[in-house]
Amino acid sequence: MRNLTKFARWAGVVGLAASLGCKSLDVANPNAPDAKRAFADPSAVAGLVTGGFKGWWDAHSEYNSALLLSTMADGLTASWNNFNIRYYSSEGAECPVRCGWDNNPSSAFRFQIETYWYGNYAALSNANDVLTAIRTNHVQIVSAANTKLLEAAAVTLEGLVFSEIGTNYDQGFIVTEATDLSTPEKVAALNFSTRAQMRDAAIAKLGEAATLWGAVTATSVPKEWFGKVNQPVYSPADMVRMIRTAQAMTLAFYPRNAAENAQVNWSQVATYASQGVSAGTVDIGYYDDRTDFYDGVKEWGADPTTMRVQTRVARLITDGPQGEAKRHKDPWPDPAGNPQPDAFDKRVGDGTYGIDDDFLGAGTIKFSGHEGSDYLFAEKAQFRPARGQYHQSNLGYRRYSFLAYPGYGLPGENGKGLALQFTRTLGDLLWAEGLIRGGGSATQAATLLNNTRVTRGGLSALTGTETQAQLLTALQYEQDIELLGTSGSVFYNRRRIDGLKSGTPRHMPVPAKELQVLQKELYTFGGPGKPDFAPGVDGNGRQVRNVRAIWEELSTASRMEAKRRSRH
Repeated sequence: MRNLTKFARWAGVVGLAASLGCKSLDVANPNAPDAKRAFADPSAVAGLVTGGFKGWWDAHSEYNSALLLSTMADGLTASWNNFNIRYYSSEGAECPVRCGWDNNPSSAFRFQIETYWYGNYAALSNANDVLTAIRTNHVQIVSAANTKLLEAAAVTLEGLVFSEIGTNYDQGFIVTEATDLSTPEKVAALNFSTRAQMRDAAIAKLGEAATLWGAVTATSVPKEWFGKVNQPVYSPADMVRMIRTAQAMTLAFYPRNAAENAQVNWSQVATYASQGVSAGTVDIGYYDDRTDFYDGVKEWGADPTTMRVQTRVARLITDGPQGEAKRHKDPWPDPAGNPQPDAFDKRVGDGTYGIDDDFLGAGTIKFSGHEGSDYLFAEKAQFRPARGQYHQSNLGYRRYSFLAYPGYGLPGENGKGLALQFTRTLGDLLWAEGLIRGGGSATQAATLLNNTRVTRGGLSALTGTETQAQLLTALQYEQDIELLGTSGSVFYNRRRIDGLKSGTPRHMPVPAKELQVLQKELYTFGGPGKPDFAPGVDGNGRQVRNVRAIWEELSTASRMEAKRRSRH
């Protein structure tokens, strides 16, 4: 037992060796098989891929990760402190401006820093175990063709994880099945990679995965990767398109400010995006069953009794890209609020919603026949004034309301549905931006923007004769309106044009649990004066669980909090 305890302590580097390095379990343990035996079970190896995708999807669109980032970017808003939304998106409450990340191991505000980290590294753990089985132990899973499919999937997960870590943290670990974690000394010698190195590793791994998918002979991929029930069905070609869009996102969402945004290879973004989901006929995501697979942004964001559209975005959708309609004010005008929209953009229409007036007690006006597809008007201001009237808004988000209101009598609503993540709209906007910023065809960029601007919004068509500044204004309007419910997209887009409010951290530090194991100073980002580092604390002697155990605890707690629907 003493040996196992010793192993658990040195295995805490991102909880890494205990889970990413199952192959390094050289400690005698009569209660578990050794690595070679474990990796020899084909069904267990295949199950690791399913678990890896589930973990990555959930972390990517979780309440504590993507939903929180949306509020920090003033996309959605609420004054409740579920998932620490109030703490991290308020101004002048606990902090004179926005608070920075509270990266203290005893803080109740630390969990949001951990969600992307442990969710992604748990998925990476699964992926690397699969690749160890295939590439080191030469396990065949059912057939040679199926083994190639699972190998392509595992490398895809590696790339997605490196991308998400590089996008959200200042540094991380690049660990693959080839990384030697066989001894405590080798684990201790593992160094952090910079966020730029994480980005570059993501691009390389995703490129490798695309090549592997090109050799897969199956006509479809296992549906279990995309939900437990009612899953969409995708082909290997769809996986390649998803990967190309992920590569475009990795480059475009990486910058922390406008200066870095100017350094992006936008021509390459356009190339990746042109080969992505925009080149196909399907959007890619998973089926949200509200239990095993769940999208926090769509579930909570599309409930006007819980959240509202921040007035920054509400003003845009009611006034238009150039402020033409002049209907809504930002910040919220206390106490009168903002008036009912006048159908300037079809996505908000006249804001009517529901089968009766005051539907759900939110102060809505029943359907008029001129309602919008994505947004609704709610007369009542529902948040506690003492927590900041800037949280109030008269607009709600309804695009994914089928995920939010089971049993309220609206057609097709059962609280479940497709939670699409890699959409053709996302791909079109990345492609358009690559063309605009990279000196490509303005006419083609205008056509891509018109796919939503005209078709969904009913706004005047762009022609490509506009200036670059005008095209960028139209682009950023579509990014805010169309991507509000798509993971953390609004945050990444606002961050890279210096659009975040003062004090808002631009990325996350390595979680305190990992820094303690490495006996490094704790640090953080954001808050008053935007300090780079916070005071260190002594973390010596603490044991750290592996990434899979930590992620399971975080994920379970998040679902339980969301299901309670209580607001505090």
